Amino acid sequence: MSEVSEYHISLRFFGDDLDPKVMSAALGVQPTSSCKKGDLFKGKVSERIEKTGRWLLSVPERPGESFEPQIEALLGRLTQDLAIWRQLTQKYNADLFCGLWLGRSNQGMELSPLLMRKLAERGLHLGLDIYATDKEDDG
Repeated sequence: MSEVSEYHISLRFFGDDLDPKVMSAALGVQPTSSCKKGDLFKGKVSERIEKTGRWLLSVPERPGESFEPQIEALLGRLTQDLAIWRQLTQKYNADLFCGLWLGRSNQGMELSPLLMRKLAERGLHLGLDIYATDKEDDG
């Protein structure tokens, strides 16, 4: 088994009463994107009213870097106070969301017990969206 070709990783919090400024202060970092419920989102083509509050922190793309070091780097930027994490993950829907792109068949990744413990201590769900190419390996 070889390593997954590409990862997109984001820490996400959602909630109707979520205030991005409060979240940023609690976690100790500014988000990649955020909004309050009712904010107007202006896209390139359309506009919409945000249905819930959102706070997202994405990992910058790091081609060729393994999965776990990217997550460790993300968690290392945030507060290490587990009481704050438990408070936030009990109040809001929270997850570590990962998009995984397989460049060929039989690719995968692993999570160490240490990383699984860190996610559990923080009350984070792990969400995986896995995408595969339609091509089969030639050899």
